[in-house]
This record gives sequence, structure tokens and C-alpha cells, in this order.
Amino acid sequence: MKILVVDDNNEKVIDVVNVAKEAGVEEAAIEVATTAATAMKALKSSYFDLLIVDLVLPLRLGEGPDSGGGAALLKNIHRSKDMQAPEVILGLTVDPEALQNSQTDFSDHLWSIELAGPNNGEWKLKLQQKIQYLTARENQREGIPLENRVECDVLFVCALASPELEQLHIASGASWEQVTFPSDPILYWKATLEIEGHNVEAFSICLPQMGLVAAATGVSQATRTLSPKIVIMTGICGGRRGDCNLGDVIAANVTWDYGSGKFVQGEEGQVEFQPAPVQLISDATIQRCVTSIITDGQRLNKFYQDCPGYRTSEIPTLHIGPMASGAAVQNHKEFFNGVADQNRKILGVDMEAFGVAWACHQSFEPHPRWLIVKGVSDFADGTKADNVQRFASFMSAKVGLEVMRNLL
Repeated sequence: MKILVVDDNNEKVIDVVNVAKEAGVEEAAIEVATTAATAMKALKSSYFDLLIVDLVLPLRLGEGPDSGGGAALLKNIHRSKDMQAPEVILGLTVDPEALQNSQTDFSDHLWSIELAGPNNGEWKLKLQQKIQYLTARENQREGIPLENRVECDVLFVCALASPELEQLHIASGASWEQVTFPSDPILYWKATLEIEGHNVEAFSICLPQMGLVAAATGVSQATRTLSPKIVIMTGICGGRRGDCNLGDVIAANVTWDYGSGKFVQGEEGQVEFQPAPVQLISDATIQRCVTSIITDGQRLNKFYQDCPGYRTSEIPTLHIGPMASGAAVQNHKEFFNGVADQNRKILGVDMEAFGVAWACHQSFEPHPRWLIVKGVSDFADGTKADNVQRFASFMSAKVGLEVMRNLL
């Protein structure tokens, strides 16, 4: 694999190179250009799998940084017949205004821009994920197979690196090591968890983006690689106001895609949506494990006391009930009123639960059992409480870990 880094900021270049080396790329395979002109020259003479380009970039040697330099390079790559277009292009900037101005130029070609800087480390994880994807593609082309079998008792799935995966790792109290597998594009973390003297091999992943498609495809790939006994998704969700409070935890006993159905034209010309969801019910043993936690208030109290940082004013409640999933973020007060027609007892909504459950349902035998357990961070009605997200992620992770202990 070859990477071209186009950036005139030496500190940022060093950070990028270090991330690439940690992901297994040899330093000799990384080339650096400091202007758009030198980058174009490099792209004419060599093929690069990955291009990482700064947005505020000098066009030529001797010139100052241009706020549109990165976007200009991108346009030249797609217009020129002489340059070899990389398989993946990633914009990287410390300037939020430059990101905003160049967003359309990148998104029109389905490329992404990440915000770097001392207070934002998520770009490093996303870069590692892209490198692992390219490495897996290269291994597949060379015929390198996956390992025959990986020992795995439980796979934890989170939609977001922060706060969800971060809080899962904190809640576990374990040391997680980043691992990869040939021909698998997913970035994994591995830990050995001890349960009453027995070791449990656990893996965790975060999705490359939110949504049903990313959840279903990511978990499908992970279950092929790991063959886990249990798949547990933790994190945050929207809760139904009046039935739960901020910080409460919802374990899904049934989940579905609330956007499944068809649109029809009514008699008066209006468009109507007729839902036709497929509902998946969680394993009865898992439901019993959740119920045992609900009936033991001391365990929730301990999870509450263990939470570092912000905590809600009251000990949260653990609920078990329906959770629906959809492709779009819901942020209006009438949402639950509409989707309640599909299941009047609905408690929560997210963007991934059904995708995770469906991937487990469709996996090779033996199917892993699945648990979706998420903390309420908002009410999907336009109100937001960002300070609750870490707390809700931590509490959901604690419940997920406790269910895992009961099962294993």
C-alpha cells in the first residue's frame, strides 16, 4: 500500500505518518508533498492507494497557504487524464471554516473531510479504519484468507467511538488492545475479561458511520471473522418522554425498522405511509438476565456510583421494551406519536439496533444471541442534553457487561 500525504504543516504530517505506521504501513510507503503542484507531479508518476490532503494548502512552492488549495487539487485529480486517482481520498484540516467551504467539493465525489487538532482525536481512528479497509482489499486481491477460527465469546458493538466505545472500555475496567485480521476491513479491540475465575475473550468495534446499513454490514463481517456467542450493542438512544427519564437504560426485547413499508396515494391525493415492519424478538434467556437486573436495585445503584464524571440527579431505571430503528436522526416532538402505531409500547429509538439484530439473525450457524441495550440521552423531540451522553453510554455498557456475565 502507498500513501501520499499533502500538507505543509510538519507537526500534522508527523501525526499522520505515526497513525499510518501504527496501522501497519511501512514508512517507506508514505510520501509527503507540501504543495498542490508537487502532489500532482507525484500522482502523475505513481499510483497511491490513499491520498490525505490538507485543505489550506499552498498551490506552488514559494506561495502562502490557500484556503481552497486542497479542493483545487481534488478538482484537478478528477479532471486530469494524466494523474492516477487514488482509491480513497481523505481531507484533513484544523480549520473549521475551510472544512465548511470545501465540504461540497469532497462530498460530490463521496470523499470525506475530518477535523484534526489537539482537541479532536477521532480523525486518527477514522484514518486507521480507512487504512485497514485498504489493507483488507489488498490482502483479498493477493488471496490471503482470514484466519480459520478466532476465539471469541462476546462481540461488543458501538455506533460511535466517543462517547460509546470509550465508555464501554472504561466500564469494563479491562485493557483493550487494537487488533486487525487479514482480508477483514474492520478495526477491532480485544480484551480478556475475568468472570469468577474464568477468562472471557471479548472483542469490540465501532461502526465507520451511524445507521442501519453500516450496522448490518459491519456486524455481518465481524460475525464471520469471530463467530461470537453473543453480540451486545451499547450506547445511546432517544427515549419516549413520560415513559423514561434521561440516563435511563433500555434493553430491547423487540426491534424493527420503522421506515419499512410503502408510500401510497390516498383517495384525496395525499401521500400516506403504510408500515410493514419485520420485528425481531430477543432471546428469552437474555430477557431473563435483563429482568434479573431490574429486580435487583442494588446492581443499578452500584453502576450509578461507579460512573466517573457527570451523573444524573437520580439513579436511573432499567427498562425492557420495544426499540425501533430508522435511517435518519429523529428530532421532533411528534415522532413517537407517529411510530407508536407500529408498537404502542415503544420505549426507544436509534439508528442501528435492527441492523445489528438482523445481521445476527442472518449469520451462519450457530447464530449469536443479541442484546441491544442503550442509555437515554434525549427524547427525540428537539431537546438535547449532551452532558448525559457519556453517563448514558457508561450505564448501558455496565448493563451489557452484567448480562454477559450472567450468560457466560
